[in-house]
Amino acid sequence: MNKLYSIFSLLVGVFAFTACTPEVDDKFSETPTERVEETGNNTRDILKAAPNGWRIEYYASTTYGGYNVFAKFEDNNVTVASEKVGSNHNAGFGPDGKLITTTSHYKIEASQGVVLSFDEYNDIFHYFSDPANPDYGTKGEGMEGDFEFRVQSATAEKVEMIGKKHQARIVMYPVEEGKTWEDCVNEVNATRDFMASRSYQFVVDGSEREISVTTSYRRLVFTWLNDKGEKQQVVAPFIITKDGYTLYSTVDVDGTEISSILKGNTEEYFVVEGNENARLYTYVPTLKETLESGVWFITYEDLSPFARPYWDTMRNKLATAGPNNSRNRLYWALIGTYLNRLAFHMQAGGDYCYQGITITQLDEDGNEVFIKWDSKTNNAAGKLYYRSYGMNQAMIPFVGTGSTGRTFTLSTDDKRHPSYIILTDKKEPTNVIKLWAEEKNYPYGDLDADEK
Repeated sequence: MNKLYSIFSLLVGVFAFTACTPEVDDKFSETPTERVEETGNNTRDILKAAPNGWRIEYYASTTYGGYNVFAKFEDNNVTVASEKVGSNHNAGFGPDGKLITTTSHYKIEASQGVVLSFDEYNDIFHYFSDPANPDYGTKGEGMEGDFEFRVQSATAEKVEMIGKKHQARIVMYPVEEGKTWEDCVNEVNATRDFMASRSYQFVVDGSEREISVTTSYRRLVFTWLNDKGEKQQVVAPFIITKDGYTLYSTVDVDGTEISSILKGNTEEYFVVEGNENARLYTYVPTLKETLESGVWFITYEDLSPFARPYWDTMRNKLATAGPNNSRNRLYWALIGTYLNRLAFHMQAGGDYCYQGITITQLDEDGNEVFIKWDSKTNNAAGKLYYRSYGMNQAMIPFVGTGSTGRTFTLSTDDKRHPSYIILTDKKEPTNVIKLWAEEKNYPYGDLDADEK
């Protein structure tokens, strides 16, 4: 009986295998290369089928947050527009009220999967990946964006990609029917203006925790003290949409998960999506707090004649600061809190240097401050440049000589979201310094343009 059962089972297995074989053959009748090619063709068809093109949530390095870029794919060409990011970005609205566009070639290819490549230079799109970006990033790196993307999934409703080199997640959505790209950017700009603030307070019902929030580029920086009195910080890059701030990824802020913040109908506060008990309240800080917590870029052009001779001295000394006594060109300089340090910061050649400072509020409104050098700086490059390459001279307009310090009156264009802060020396009124919220590279400008 056992033998008969075994033979019967074997025969059933053989017939079952024979019956299934054609289906298995059909499934694997294409080679991997053919399957990737077919997926690539489907992706191309999806990209070209969007009648109004695509809105791309583009991230270069998440240090800078995300930006809305638009693309219309036709045949082998793509027409691109974008929000204007930096002062030298050939994007945004032109004089005619229309978005500036540039058309270039693109391709879909197989390279360990399907890759979408913007393979011909496009000054709007490649602004994010150009290693010589004129507005942001370090020399040789720029904003660290990509122009080649591995396609993770593609449907008519959404295309998800990963930057091939820097691995940022990129998502594309079809532009809504009946909307122009100009409509989309106007909506984004309206949200930006409605929600903009350099500082906020994050409040969760039932919690007594004080959580301050500052912005740096398009990032929210949440800071609080835990039960042990230890400083906690969460950085959340975001992109602005018509509805509010959409975070690059979900973050946990002291037990509250946040993936997006909706603008709502009041400028007083904005609500975390899916959690009515968590709100981001706008907060207008004093100018002292704004100066202290932000990063404020220095340019030679915006120093008064009192300060320029000191900066001339540093420029002369930088002529021998590089390898083999070559020049180290000053890439940027700022004061404020950068990398969690309140200091005078600068990048000269490959050297990042800082010298600590303190800022003391002198009046009730925070419009008058005393700035002093903090000699306890533990930074080898900062010590070297302070001692040998003129950093001490460049700091004199801000902190005086040695530990004397200087008293300034502060002013700005808009306390809620200032584009600049002006420091006016109380004892030396010819010492006036304008600092910029927007990143300013090569502070000396044309004075050393021939040494790029």
